[in-house]
Amino acid sequence: MKYFREIFDDKLTKAAGIILLLIIGLVTFNSVSDLPEEYPLFGVLNFSLVPVLFIAGGIVFVLAILKFSNGEDDGTSEKSSE
Repeated sequence: MKYFREIFDDKLTKAAGIILLLIIGLVTFNSVSDLPEEYPLFGVLNFSLVPVLFIAGGIVFVLAILKFSNGEDDGTSEKSSE
């Protein structure tokens, strides 16, 4: 468990982990359950959530890259504090 605490010590990595679990859970639910086929409106909502979560994951990924490339992860930034 300590290993997971080191990985998910940031808001962006926590958000990415949650989005990943939601996508995996939603895809599993869509492939196993018959509810989306029995209730079409529920099915449309379910199947439309996968691309939305995928785009949200991409946004979180880009924000994490920008944050870590600026050196904000350990408090060292290239900008001077004058």
